[in-house]
Amino acid sequence: MSFLTSRKYERRPYVKPLRYYLTTLHMDKLKVKETDCEGVSVDISKGGLGMITQYPLKEGDILFFKDEIKVNNLIAASGIVKWVKGLEYDRYRVGVMFRMVRLHTGDTL
Repeated sequence: MSFLTSRKYERRPYVKPLRYYLTTLHMDKLKVKETDCEGVSVDISKGGLGMITQYPLKEGDILFFKDEIKVNNLIAASGIVKWVKGLEYDRYRVGVMFRMVRLHTGDTL
C-alpha cells in the first residue's frame, strides 16, 4: 500500500500564510515559546495540513495557530507535527495533524 493511498482524508491545495507558536516540555513543565513563528500552508484536509516553514520543527511539537483554520464544518486551533522533511537551508516541509477541533456553522473552505 502506498503512502498516498493510506491517507485517511483527501488533501486539497491550500496556500495561505500561517502564524503559529509552539509549546515545549522542559523539566516536566509545559512552556509556550514566546516567539511567533511563520510558515505557508501548501495543502489541507479534514485531518491536517502540509506547510513550509523556516523554523526547525520536530516530530511531536505542538503548534497553536494564531488564526484558526477552517475546513469544511470544523475549526482547528492547534496541531501536532507528525513529520518533518528538510528542503534546503532553513526551509522545512512539515505535516501537521489537527488537534483541538470544534464545529463551525458559518462559511468555510
